[in-house]
Amino acid sequence: MRNFRIHLKMLVVFFTMTAISCKENNNKVEEKNTSEIPQKEESDTNKNSAITAEFRNPKATEAFKHYIDIKTALVESDSKKAKKAAEELIKVLPSIALKKATEIIINTDDIEDQRKAFSTVTLLIETIVKETMTTGEIYKQHCPMAFDNKGAYWLSTEKEIRNPYFGDRMLKCGSVTETIKK
Repeated sequence: MRNFRIHLKMLVVFFTMTAISCKENNNKVEEKNTSEIPQKEESDTNKNSAITAEFRNPKATEAFKHYIDIKTALVESDSKKAKKAAEELIKVLPSIALKKATEIIINTDDIEDQRKAFSTVTLLIETIVKETMTTGEIYKQHCPMAFDNKGAYWLSTEKEIRNPYFGDRMLKCGSVTETIKK
């Protein structure tokens, strides 16, 4: 019983430290962003960010727009919007790998399953972005706590963190790990 209490206390300390660390990383990012970009209200997650990057072909542009729509829906924890955006994405880029990942999003109402599939979609879209982007900036962001602390990435059109893996539970958890620019 005593060992159980010690282990329980250690787990509580671990999770507390992880949450604090995530919040501190986010605060550092926000402090850097404050001088560069005016702070937005949290209701801005309801709006689709303007895509400032340009791509070599219209399909890549449209695919990235639908990707951002999926991300925004997951930030809002809206599985129906995520489904709709995934349906649009697969119409534009019907590759086999992308089809498998988007079908998971389309065929489930479980937001957590959609989020897991979104991490795969992110990997595929990142490759397309890096190969076809001609101008602009896209931010690769990371949440270290996603999927039982395995972590996961997503792409964003803005530096401000809006975490699609936790939505409003941990909206600002994460950091920018790379700026993709051409």
